[in-house]
Amino acid sequence: MTYARFLALFLALPLAVLLVLWWRDTVKRLPWKGVLPLLLVVYLATIPWDSMAVKHGLWDFPEGKTWGIRLGYLPLEEYLFFGLQTLLTGLWAGRRLLRLRDRGVPA
Repeated sequence: MTYARFLALFLALPLAVLLVLWWRDTVKRLPWKGVLPLLLVVYLATIPWDSMAVKHGLWDFPEGKTWGIRLGYLPLEEYLFFGLQTLLTGLWAGRRLLRLRDRGVPA
């Protein structure tokens, strides 16, 4: 399986489905202005150690399994993974927090 197919099946598709299913009761209620700072922290924290791991041979991304576009040591798909995973997890966590708040449980 290519990295792009993995991203599509396990991150992009679930994210798209949940955005549609949860649009009214979750997506429109979430504080999306916090997403950009969160993504910035994720990228700033993840890129250096992931790049060093690839540089020093702890893991790699096989030829033919990625698009072949690398930014530094990482394929473009790895950067997409960081963002999509953060958005999917944030959406799920945001929904859980909204449901708790709706029940009167303090966050």
